[in-house]
Amino acid sequence: MKKIVLALAMAGACMPVAAHAQGEYEETDDYVTGAEYKSGFRVEGRVFYETISDPAEIRYEGIYYYQVGETVEFGNGIGVGFEAGYDFPVGENVTVGPYFTYDFSSLETCEEGVCFTAPEYWATGLQVGLASGDTGLLYGKLGYGQQTAALEGSFADGGVIYDVDARDTFGGYNFAIGYEHGFSETIYARGEFGVSGNNDVWGYDLQRLIFGISTGARF
Repeated sequence: MKKIVLALAMAGACMPVAAHAQGEYEETDDYVTGAEYKSGFRVEGRVFYETISDPAEIRYEGIYYYQVGETVEFGNGIGVGFEAGYDFPVGENVTVGPYFTYDFSSLETCEEGVCFTAPEYWATGLQVGLASGDTGLLYGKLGYGQQTAALEGSFADGGVIYDVDARDTFGGYNFAIGYEHGFSETIYARGEFGVSGNNDVWGYDLQRLIFGISTGARF
């Protein structure tokens, strides 16, 4: 009988220790890495300032741009857009995932009756992020994009009036770097600098620079 009582007493003494060990295991099991905080489907809206130019050396005059040094400036404007993506954790602090961006721009430059506009731009590619805790994320994006450009109006040359109505889409690279800050498990804000290039746009190589801020949600 004494042996039975002693066994029960030892079992009772061991139960709190086991429960404590189990509690520690559960806490460890619930640990969330920085990359996991920044993973999942996300969607965001943004506003941006953009400039479009041909940075190559151009030595002849045109009708819808002005020249600054050796850079042909096609103008600047304000735009809005949205982005969707899905990020996967590939380490404690690293995420990788695809993105898709679509922008609408107010950029318009007119000279001698002819106007240049760049109304739409879209891009898709891969984003790589480096998480800092559960709030910060440094990221870079690299992909392919297409710029829609248009020329409209009329001009006189040698006493002859010429009408211009051209609209086309041109492809090239898309690159961006930025920082994301989370305000909750879902809501975040971003600041981003981006560069895209579109070759042979009616004989020009357009370079698009944007400075944007955005707010989004991650699910």
